[in-house]
Amino acid sequence: MRFKLVSEWVKAGNMATGFYLMENHERESDKAIAFKAQKFNSCANLKPATCWFQKSQVQEVENDFYTHGGKRMFLIPVWLYRSKEAEGYVL
Repeated sequence: MRFKLVSEWVKAGNMATGFYLMENHERESDKAIAFKAQKFNSCANLKPATCWFQKSQVQEVENDFYTHGGKRMFLIPVWLYRSKEAEGYVL
């Protein structure tokens, strides 16, 4: 399922669609996009981190729904989001 607008994602059932909405985009390269995160270190302490996702797995959507948020937001598949959590990231 492809979305172009946040309102389409909300109307389709938001998180029930199998995508999480993210907006704290930090930077990007040609093939990946990075989000601000925290990550557990070997002593189980959270430290600031950057979490990268392949652009081919992420849907960029225009924010036409939330008044407090950037114009660009991103939909991340739940399975990919959870795999990053399993790696120790807190998004």
